[in-house]
Amino acid sequence: MHELSLVMEMFDLVGEISQEQNLKEIHSVTVEVGELSGVLADYLGECWNVARIGSQFEKTELKVIPIPSTALCSCGTEYEMTKNSRICPNCHKTDYEIVKGREFTVKEIEAR
Repeated sequence: MHELSLVMEMFDLVGEISQEQNLKEIHSVTVEVGELSGVLADYLGECWNVARIGSQFEKTELKVIPIPSTALCSCGTEYEMTKNSRICPNCHKTDYEIVKGREFTVKEIEAR
């Protein structure tokens, strides 16, 4: 249920930016959600749609960009972890460092 808390924090952040920049209408908010972030993108969208009712963001669309989990193997190969079952497709080892996929970032606010 932490997705609802994230939505409320995004409302606070976007509201602050809106005031600072004297924005009249927020058309959309784009977020990047990493596969390993622990955030369920579908549930985040549902929470957004419910929480925005009656708020200043009632007409604001949430856009979600999924970020796949990417690993860097000790052999130097970078690969998508989940597509390869966490096994390097080059050397078949599981000795890796996660380089992408933990993100949760407000990337863009489209406004007037």
